[in-house]
Amino acid sequence: MIEVWGERVAVRYADGRLVTTPLRADNDIALDVGVAELGRIALAATEDGQMALLLFFRSAQFVVNGASTQRHPVPVYLETGLREQAQALIRAVERDLTSLRRVFPPRPNLVPPQRSDDAQRPDISAAAHRMRQQDNCLHEIDILHNIARPDEYILELAQAGHEGAPGLVAITTLRLLFVSEWAVYEFPVSVLTGAQVLTGRVATLRISGAGTDLDFVDWEPTDFTRIIEAVRLACEIEHVDGSIAQSLPSSADLFAEWQLLVERRKLGMVDDDPFRREAVGIMLTMPG
Repeated sequence: MIEVWGERVAVRYADGRLVTTPLRADNDIALDVGVAELGRIALAATEDGQMALLLFFRSAQFVVNGASTQRHPVPVYLETGLREQAQALIRAVERDLTSLRRVFPPRPNLVPPQRSDDAQRPDISAAAHRMRQQDNCLHEIDILHNIARPDEYILELAQAGHEGAPGLVAITTLRLLFVSEWAVYEFPVSVLTGAQVLTGRVATLRISGAGTDLDFVDWEPTDFTRIIEAVRLACEIEHVDGSIAQSLPSSADLFAEWQLLVERRKLGMVDDDPFRREAVGIMLTMPG
């Protein structure tokens, strides 16, 4: 619970709700709103030297004191000496907003299979089945069955040559592996920064990470394309699992609102004062 007390307002934030009593200087308006209704929150100084919390709501039609905000921020006036408490409240609200806006994309079942002594791993067998020519890498696939860790899921495989040695490229949820008859090399997914396919006389899979590039070659890029998608998925899970959804309308959405507002004004459907208020609200919401 975070509380900010001032001469004109008391602000309390707990359990995902922001409560003010009262909201403005007239001492008869209060607000009780869930943080999910907010687009953002900011701190600003007024022309008469006061300090105000500005509450931007996700919806332009959010009603405060019987009227929709029309994208205008709703001010909560505070004493200037409460800046530290107000900043702490803002940080708490922003943390919760970030958590609420996280989007976890649907993923296939990547739980590593249980290994039994007399059976091959089904994730490796399935990835091998998707290869263009798995018969060329049967020995390397057998090696992979023995070295795969119980805490990783094998995503994709591709036959490839690396520095003159033929072998097998494997991407798991934790490692990039190159398996050859003579040696096995591994690179943690956490150090990978990119992957691309270069086409020419041969197809080249270039994996970037830890300040270097690793090149793997094959005659066809088909398997390499699947490796790239798997690398992106593994990096997403390792680095940024869960993206931040946009909290406010995009510039395109706001421009469409502006065009509609102008058309309604031309048709005489909106008077001067409401037009100016809505126009200012749209401009205040514009990114940047």
